Amino acid sequence: MKLANTKRIKDKIMEIAQTKHAFDMLNAFFTNEIANSGIAPEMIQVIKQHSEDYYSTTDDSFREKYTVEQVMVRLYFETLVDTFLPGQSQVSSFFINLLIPEFQIFDIDDFKNNPYIKNIDFHNKKQGNYELCYQNYQPFEFSIYDIPKHIDKIHIDIPRIGCFKEIFEYPGIRQIDNGRTWMSVTPNEVYTVQPAIDNAKGKVLTLGCGMGYFAYMASLKEDVESITIIELEQDVIDLFENSILPQFENKDKIKVIKADAIEFMKDINDGEYDYCFADIWIGIDHIEPYFAVKEVCRHLRRTKVDYWMEDAFATLLTYNAWNEIIKSFSKINNLEVSNPNPDPSETDLRKESYIHRLLKNDEISKPEDVDFYLTPKNIIKLINKSKYTF
Repeated sequence: MKLANTKRIKDKIMEIAQTKHAFDMLNAFFTNEIANSGIAPEMIQVIKQHSEDYYSTTDDSFREKYTVEQVMVRLYFETLVDTFLPGQSQVSSFFINLLIPEFQIFDIDDFKNNPYIKNIDFHNKKQGNYELCYQNYQPFEFSIYDIPKHIDKIHIDIPRIGCFKEIFEYPGIRQIDNGRTWMSVTPNEVYTVQPAIDNAKGKVLTLGCGMGYFAYMASLKEDVESITIIELEQDVIDLFENSILPQFENKDKIKVIKADAIEFMKDINDGEYDYCFADIWIGIDHIEPYFAVKEVCRHLRRTKVDYWMEDAFATLLTYNAWNEIIKSFSKINNLEVSNPNPDPSETDLRKESYIHRLLKNDEISKPEDVDFYLTPKNIIKLINKSKYTF
């Protein structure tokens, strides 16, 4: 990547660099630590009492804006941030003020009345190495419910965290041999799949069967004519066809084909399906299949293709873009910078190589260009236009 060494560009990069490291650490802290924990049961009543005491001293305008439970969460998060970044109250307060509006206390009735959760029974069903099961969230157990919110201009990412106020049971699929949950219909699944459900119409193709959540919800739409599911694992197909699909109201719309998704996509004709939803990866740490599908779908123009969690992948790749900017900036200013990832995995190295190739002929000639390369939706645009393979 080329970079013009002007004062305005230098000021822009230095402005972002001054805050980005601390906010990136906070984002990682909340995403990786807080989202896998919650308020300890024995502390809930203590924090709630403190929150109620504080709440009683506030005016009507505050009470119209916040609930006691939201105050509880804020007090809890503020304590954690102060422990994680001691002595940086300004940074901590700024981050919390961005985090809290994205925080959700889920309405349990909304999820209990979700058509899939309400109508599909997951009791006592298994096939091969998989079994249907129920798991639960405890009160104030936190989870990531959607992709991070990207804050433009300052380029920090705010995790979207939520919880229930009471115990909530949700369906899942467990691998019998290791006891791990392979897939589940959590708030994250509901929120992140909803855009694909909204976009589905006509003849629909979905790559990956999973629990059939997308297929079920899409099949309820009148403008969805048919749904073809591509799935490779026979145990998953058998579990779906024997235990889940028979419970679908519109099961006649659905057909399952046993095939490798990538190989299948090589042979379809453009326009053979009106819409395709690709979801053959486990999460954002599983980026290789995303690129594999993306690359095999380049020839499609009349079939709209959506990729589960694509915005989250793009958000991750902006960090690699930032590293490319810093490398160029450091080189022309004779600065030494430490390696942000001294022990990279093979996937980390592939992401680094891909973004380097993607941006190597690009040039930052004005400050606005820095904003462009650090904005996730623009990374997606560059990937869509690129001929490079991951």
